[in-house]
Amino acid sequence: MYLRSCMKLPLVATRLGIVAFKLMVAAIVVLSILPLLTGGIGLDLESGNEGEMTYENGVIHAEMPITVRNDGFFDINDLTVSFTFMNEDGDVLAVSEGEPMDIPSGKETEVAIELNLDLFDLDREVRSDLIFNGTEMMFETEISAKYTLDMVKLSVEAGSDMGWGPFISDLQVEEWNAQPLEEGDDRYVVVPFSLRADQMLDGLEALVVTEYRDQDGYYGNVTQAVLLSQQVYESAKIPLSQEAYGRLTNGTANATVRTTLYVLEDCFIYDEGQLSIGGGGGGDPIMNLQLQMGSSNLQDLGGSYLLRIPFSFQTDPSHQGQYADAFIEYSDSHGFYTNVNQQVYLEQDGWAWAQIWLSQEAYDNVYFNSETVHVRVTMNYQYWSGYSEQDYNEPWGVSP
Repeated sequence: MYLRSCMKLPLVATRLGIVAFKLMVAAIVVLSILPLLTGGIGLDLESGNEGEMTYENGVIHAEMPITVRNDGFFDINDLTVSFTFMNEDGDVLAVSEGEPMDIPSGKETEVAIELNLDLFDLDREVRSDLIFNGTEMMFETEISAKYTLDMVKLSVEAGSDMGWGPFISDLQVEEWNAQPLEEGDDRYVVVPFSLRADQMLDGLEALVVTEYRDQDGYYGNVTQAVLLSQQVYESAKIPLSQEAYGRLTNGTANATVRTTLYVLEDCFIYDEGQLSIGGGGGGDPIMNLQLQMGSSNLQDLGGSYLLRIPFSFQTDPSHQGQYADAFIEYSDSHGFYTNVNQQVYLEQDGWAWAQIWLSQEAYDNVYFNSETVHVRVTMNYQYWSGYSEQDYNEPWGVSP
């Protein structure tokens, strides 16, 4: 007897723990077909074990145990579960096949579904895209078993698409928080940067190179090692010459800073921004407008749902104390869109909060599911207009 089915799982765009959960659900759905054909197999899902993913030396290991119970009259022989994992082009990335096992009538056993994905087996572009952007993957599952003294063999196959969220996200060089530093005869500029990494990568060492350039041709850089975690906040201390330091502090440097993160030897991502310390530089009244999505929060106010999103900016001294108009837009992949207007007081290092009211459906999308949203803030002041926008994989309340 042979049966083929096709399933489509929702896109997973945030944490790899959810990916493990979705894989487990896929296997459960496949296995649940068997009782319809045999009247003899059940599943025990009460253990609460949703599986786990680990990372070591470039290999992602996923393990998802499922307890299978034989409620029929006949023994189940040689039960085998196998996975073939592919990219969206159909190239096979990994194959996992469990050991055959027997389940006597009236007994149960735990089926261990394992998958090992060696990132170094992937092309650099594919590996880098998977780490920093996430990607769409496919897998095929086959379950086979024998019954009634091996006289009947049953095989079930299923295919599924599945989204892998980024392992590392939200790298941001905080040029608006850069500070000049004097230590004896030495001169530096200290530039903070931040990023987020999946919990699976906790403790993995990455290399960060931060570079400084100004309009007069000065170049300086610093290299440092950082340990990845779910929230990384570090600072780069870049040496400057006396002349470059003077240009930076008097506002004539017109400097650019770039922070590049390297992982797995040859995979990298960067962020850069324009430095303006001392109130001069580019001449814009408002500079370094940035969404601060990592500090956003979602609130349930008794049936009304509020999303608070901060954004930051810097103001030229000659325009401080005035007000600008901010227009904030929010949308998700299900068609929900809303916006809000507000006035913003212009300070040297400004920080403002946008309050976005969500519908029940929009709230459910970001609280109970993994959702990618788009946020854009536009500021208008006199003749000047600027914006910052971001596609954001929300962490506000993704269900386990």
